[in-house]
Amino acid sequence: MTDLFHALLFSGMTAAAGLGVASIFMTLFPVAIEGQPKADLGRERVEYAFFGFAGIVIALVLLLAIKLS
Repeated sequence: MTDLFHALLFSGMTAAAGLGVASIFMTLFPVAIEGQPKADLGRERVEYAFFGFAGIVIALVLLLAIKLS
């Protein structure tokens, strides 16, 4: 039964890390839409950075849960 629990934790960790890295990638290489104000572009970059680092932190917490269980 613990193997199933570890598999679920690992799949959640992989998804969180993947989305986190993708969001950080979008922070570094933003897509500007024609006619979009600079303030909106800056807000999007902050949002992508927040979700990216949050995804990485969630992945690390799930990795810790795997190690401690």
